[in-house]
Amino acid sequence: MSDTDQNDGESKAAQVSTATDCTDLFVDGVMGAMVRDGVVRMNLVNTRYNVEGTDVEHAVVARMIMSRSGVRNLHSALESIMSKLTRSGDRGDRSDRKEG
Repeated sequence: MSDTDQNDGESKAAQVSTATDCTDLFVDGVMGAMVRDGVVRMNLVNTRYNVEGTDVEHAVVARMIMSRSGVRNLHSALESIMSKLTRSGDRGDRSDRKEG
């Protein structure tokens, strides 16, 4: 995310400070989500080759646990990002593939 993208989001919401021990986490996606007792749990995964290097497997690298209201906020933020990506013509992974 560029500083411009981050600032756009911050200008619309209350300014948020970043803790000095905040770390970045890269994930390829979400695999498995559930709601139990009003709490949403999602497995965040990366893809990698298995030990033999013959097949791709998914490895859970973190679990995100949120309240239902937190998930609604996340959904709203992701809708905003998707809208920006659509307007910019981002085609996702498909843009890296050659036709034919």
